[in-house]
Amino acid sequence: MRATGDNARGLAVEAAWIAAHLALYPASALRRQPDRDDEPYSLDDLPPLQRGLQVRAPDAAGTPILLVHGLVDNRSVFIRLHHQLRRRGFRRVRAVELPLWTTTVEDGARLLADSVTAAAGDGGRVHVVAHSLGGLVARYHVQRMGGDRQVDTLITLATPHGGTRLAELVPRALPYPLLAQLRPGSPLLAELSRPAPGCRTRFIAVAAGRDTVVRPPQAALEHPDLNSVNITVPGLGHHSLAFNGAVARQVAGWLAETVPSELLDGGVAQQQALGPGVGAEVDRRLGRIPHPAGGDDDTEAEAVMGHPVALA
Repeated sequence: MRATGDNARGLAVEAAWIAAHLALYPASALRRQPDRDDEPYSLDDLPPLQRGLQVRAPDAAGTPILLVHGLVDNRSVFIRLHHQLRRRGFRRVRAVELPLWTTTVEDGARLLADSVTAAAGDGGRVHVVAHSLGGLVARYHVQRMGGDRQVDTLITLATPHGGTRLAELVPRALPYPLLAQLRPGSPLLAELSRPAPGCRTRFIAVAAGRDTVVRPPQAALEHPDLNSVNITVPGLGHHSLAFNGAVARQVAGWLAETVPSELLDGGVAQQQALGPGVGAEVDRRLGRIPHPAGGDDDTEAEAVMGHPVALA
């Protein structure tokens, strides 16, 4: 790495989130997540962010969201994303636990298929958000097992769609076929590059600009038959991408069917711009709202949304 300030900051952030991930990992491995669907029949007790989604996009709020972790990992990698989705009104957010003994992408895809079918029910649809290897598992399910009938949106975070050269450092004599599938040009990746006409799932592939495990070009999804968008978020690494608050908020926006229009700092997309004159009027009104002292961006957003000037 070049000894620059940006690289040093990126490395520090990545190291901090790896440490936090390791601290959370044992509890997530030992304690199973309860399977429950919160279906509130009243909006009275909901905070503004949740109430807004329930009113504006009830179908999006009720669509199941499955979180799929990566290699030798568990749901702890999604602890922040899970919290952000729940507090924004998504009622049915579940983690899919891939066993540590999963030996191939195909085995993981079959396990995921059972979870997708259970969550979707009869004729329903789900969204999937997957990190690293989990994205390949979900993509195989969608492309090669007919999963596009049930998976509406697949968002992959730092997924090695083009493989990862780190897998080539593992001795080929090691009897672990999953690692061989992650090598660039592997038979599995060649299978995923085959034609997939009529695939109904939309794909959003998010790469981390400072990822040394899956470099941004390897995390891009390039396939002529797939409805896909590739986005690189600068300044983040392989683990910090999954824990980043701005990324979590953007994922929530995509799943709430926010229209992406332009890239912000070459990375995360933002909502479609307001018409001429409307944006200036909104800025003028919001400028009169005092910001809560010491509040984070979510607290501030709730205060702004609930203020009489904003509601007007």
